[in-house]
Amino acid sequence: MKKIPESSDLYTIQDYDIQKVDTDEWNDLLSRSAICDAFQTYEWALVLRNSMNVKPTFLVVRHRSKMIGGVIILKKKFFGMFDSYEIRGGPLYVGENRTIVMKRIVETLKERTGKAIYSLFIPFPAINHAFLNIFLNEGYHPFPFRTIIIDLRKPLDLIWSALDKKARWGVRKAERMGLRAKVADTWQEWEEYYHLHTLHSREKQYPARPLNFFEEMFKLHDKDMSRLFLAESGKKLVAGSLFLVYNSNMIFLQNAWLDSFRKYNPNNLIQWKSIEWAKENGVEAYDINGLPPEEIKYLHGIYDYKKRWDGQIHWFYYYVNRRSLYAGMRLIRSNQLAWKIFSRFRSYGAV
Repeated sequence: MKKIPESSDLYTIQDYDIQKVDTDEWNDLLSRSAICDAFQTYEWALVLRNSMNVKPTFLVVRHRSKMIGGVIILKKKFFGMFDSYEIRGGPLYVGENRTIVMKRIVETLKERTGKAIYSLFIPFPAINHAFLNIFLNEGYHPFPFRTIIIDLRKPLDLIWSALDKKARWGVRKAERMGLRAKVADTWQEWEEYYHLHTLHSREKQYPARPLNFFEEMFKLHDKDMSRLFLAESGKKLVAGSLFLVYNSNMIFLQNAWLDSFRKYNPNNLIQWKSIEWAKENGVEAYDINGLPPEEIKYLHGIYDYKKRWDGQIHWFYYYVNRRSLYAGMRLIRSNQLAWKIFSRFRSYGAV
């Protein structure tokens, strides 16, 4: 454990590696935090440490001796050789401490990542805009994104009726074509999805997650912190979607499908099955995890699909500390050739 100097005697910042952090204290912070965030759980940090070659660090903000906030920092390798730091979700904070917690975190992040090729911070979407000035003052470049969060506190029949008619039609078509959706409860089902995922990643040119990533996520399934939904035609697996769950939040992580069954609309069936499950199990905020700008033609299919599922659009920022990375993100978003080149690098796991 390393103690980082602070100007005020009332507030201290400490960082702990994953072996040294007090899990009971961290979990207590999660339970008290105004932000309920699956990406800031100790269990998610374990998944990434054990399967994705990243080093999680728990940055803790205290007032006197009481933990009032914190965030998990992930140290990663860029192109396999350069250090980079990423934070997804958070920050965790209690009471009225949101601003001071974020200021201390950003100041400390700037100190410890000075020699890294980049640092990237993606705060929780629903409060993201509140931190814009803090990041601007520290020299970060904000890059706008958006997502759709479905409010599941409404009755299920109202959620269904609020969907675009194309979404409802897709669910009904999948059922007419004989597809059925289910929760994957056995490792055999998860392993079958892994093989579908590797096939799909080759076809779509994105890096496949290793098998042990799914082994770690399956452990979270037993803790009610992940769910894998599958669509089958007879005994044949044709599609699947993986979600991360924490208390009242559920967020989409990834999916895969067989192109030969795409016309059967298996993803629509899975999407509705996952919404039903989430509603039945106390989830209130269902995050579709990203919505591309509608003006980008090569991503319009994804935009059109996600927009059908109702929900509220939340604009938020990715905050990056390198102008070169900011410029690269703009180029990838606006230029299809740049997107294809990026996808090729990504397919080899270089970025």
